[in-house]
Amino acid sequence: MKKLNRLTPAYKDNLWGGTRLKERYNKNTDMEILAESWELSSHPDGQSLVNGVPLYDAVTEEPEVLGTKCPVKDIPLLIKFIDAKQDLSIQVHPNDEYARRVEGDNGKTEMWYILEAAPGANIFLGTNESMTKEEFKERIEDHSITQYLNLVPVKQGDVFLVRSGTLHAIGGGCLLIEIQERSNVTYRVYDYDRRDKDGNTRELHVDKALEVTNLEPYEYKTREERIISDNRDGAVELLRETEYFHTYAYLVRHQLSFTADETSFVSLTMTGGEGVVETDGEMEILKQGDSLFIPAGSGKITIRGNCEAVVVTL
Repeated sequence: MKKLNRLTPAYKDNLWGGTRLKERYNKNTDMEILAESWELSSHPDGQSLVNGVPLYDAVTEEPEVLGTKCPVKDIPLLIKFIDAKQDLSIQVHPNDEYARRVEGDNGKTEMWYILEAAPGANIFLGTNESMTKEEFKERIEDHSITQYLNLVPVKQGDVFLVRSGTLHAIGGGCLLIEIQERSNVTYRVYDYDRRDKDGNTRELHVDKALEVTNLEPYEYKTREERIISDNRDGAVELLRETEYFHTYAYLVRHQLSFTADETSFVSLTMTGGEGVVETDGEMEILKQGDSLFIPAGSGKITIRGNCEAVVVTL
């Protein structure tokens, strides 16, 4: 594997999606609706390709590219763009223990970095008061559940950590990059009685949601500014640090560098502008929406241009 490996994403045309990823984020697909672009994914429900090979195959053939901190011989993360033209369902994800026992998959803690937000765009994030499981079920059944959730206005640059067990929904008008555990387990609890293209309501998973949802009030933050550096060459900010991932925003004014050491692979996604990514003997020109997989131990990586990149490590 090279040091700079361009990723080909997997695409999803969920009914709530829009067209901005095709129009502005360099996504080439015949789908009329492009809701999600799975940039870095080895999950069987949607694998990205690296150098034309499924990512899972590539990293299992060369597990050293994952780094010494990687807990498994596979990519433990899933990174995607989400374009919500309409509201997503109210949903929840289980924790690792429950998901592995019941679903044979990982749990899902995730982070959202808002790249675009239409005027009046919101998200739902956690409950605004304590409730019992019985009250939770009643409020789903009588369609009042959204009244008991935090309705949070969003703007470009906001960052939200969504822990497993937290009720949540991305609102229409939001376009974001999501960094999450490698999982595709979602329990839908309320979907506004929406119909799919065949006229059917989508499946709900209320019984499982009752088992995994945190029904205590959820305290959220829109951003924790942790500036690592800021000078004429650019700025680096740690957006969120969890036990699963570390996510950084690189705002490049001229050039910025980081080191891909032996401990972890690096995912780099261009979220704004256009730039050149270089390392010893290799170079890639990235447009807004393009992504790279950088193996552990690749050394010094330099980003040049007037652009923003999201960089994720373990």
